[in-house]
Amino acid sequence: CVYCDSPHVVSLEKTKDLLAPDGIIPHAFTQKKATQFLVNWVESNHINPEKRVELPRGLYLPMWTFDIGGVIDYTGEMIEQDEQLFKRGGEKKITRITDQYPIMVDDLPLPASRKLSAVFLKLIPAFDMKTIQPYDPRFLASWPAEIYDVPMADASLDARSQVYARYKDKLPYMISGLNIVHTSSQNLAVESFKLNLMPVWMTELPFDGREHLVLINGQSGLVASD
Repeated sequence: CVYCDSPHVVSLEKTKDLLAPDGIIPHAFTQKKATQFLVNWVESNHINPEKRVELPRGLYLPMWTFDIGGVIDYTGEMIEQDEQLFKRGGEKKITRITDQYPIMVDDLPLPASRKLSAVFLKLIPAFDMKTIQPYDPRFLASWPAEIYDVPMADASLDARSQVYARYKDKLPYMISGLNIVHTSSQNLAVESFKLNLMPVWMTELPFDGREHLVLINGQSGLVASD
């Protein structure tokens, strides 16, 4: 087990329905280099570990990516001011418009493992998704890989919800002159998904009375902690 260094057995019966990875980003540097990234990060943040820090352990963490497409249906109100009516104290003319805004989001990433997701999320933007290679089990020689425990169906709902929330907030700014009064995600859909394995180095940093999880992006060297 990469978390506690003890022997770890996975029941084949529990994994028979697991999806195989689609892609992988190979580890780009050694443990020695990962240790240097960690030391630089600790020193730059003026952290004084309270006891010996274990060397970073390399592993692969699973990550879902989703392509979201379709449209967001919206209803808005446009206020038209007639200058002559305005001068005579007349009311404003309000026109209601119903339309759709096209959406296309490629490779929205979401952690596929719950255990380390809070810190792993901080590393994701530093991965170059264009370098993902087709999965080959030979990449995992000598490297443990975390099995995903976030089902694809659950993650897809979260991905769709995130895209809808993001564009719902942006719509008033992207459609100028219109006061958005209603939106709907019924025509927003997950068009495709992939399961990818991402390279990470992991250790714990003892300070402030407890062990803090530290992850290092195995491609870029970015360090993140809780």
